[in-house]
Order: sequence, then structure tokens, then C-alpha cells
Amino acid sequence: GENAIDPIATFPAHIAPNALLFYTGEMFPEDYKNGAFIAFHGSWNRAPEKQKGFLVAFVPFKDGKPSGEWQVFADGFAGIEEVSSPSEANHRPTGLAQGPDGSLYVSDDAGGTLFRIVYNKK
Repeated sequence: GENAIDPIATFPAHIAPNALLFYTGEMFPEDYKNGAFIAFHGSWNRAPEKQKGFLVAFVPFKDGKPSGEWQVFADGFAGIEEVSSPSEANHRPTGLAQGPDGSLYVSDDAGGTLFRIVYNKK
């Protein structure tokens, strides 16, 4: 309707965002500062289509508002190319935390793994 507010970001349906973290660390390049990481747990109800998600996305922010398109930051958690059923996924991102050194931690409720993502400056 005419009173509706346009969304500030849109994502594909049924990929289950489970956590959001605004990055304030110093480890990653400046483009990540104050941007939003989102953990997508992965779909379960897209049949007969293949399941999607199982990733961590990033939305750049500037002056407190999204400043660009979202992008895949970390993928491959499922461990297989095509997921027909969520039980096939090896890992399903469900939580995010920022370490004191600026690294990004991703928790997983399928494989019971805690991933630590670091940026190595060249």
C-alpha cells in the first residue's frame, strides 16, 4: 500500500536468517567496519527445489544505513554442492560473535562446530 515502507535490504525466501552482528573490529578491511554480518541457517521447506542458505552474508553500512548490495561472505558450510534435505548439511550457521582480536566466530547447530574466521593482511 501507499503507507508501506520500502525494505532496506532483501534476501531470498526460506534461507532462515538466525543471527545478525554489526562488525566493530579492526581485523577485517575498513569496508567491513560497522557493516552487518548475517548467519543464514539454511532452508528446510523449498521442496521440490534444492535447499538454499547455509552461509554467512555481509551487508555494507555507511552512516547507519545499508550502503550496497548484500554479498556472500562465507559459504560451503553445508559441505555438499546440492542439499535436498537439511539433514544432509554438515553445518548450519546459527550464531555470530566478534572476538576481542576482531575475528568472526560462527556457531553451527548441525555439526556442533565453532568456526573462527580471520583476515590475514598481506
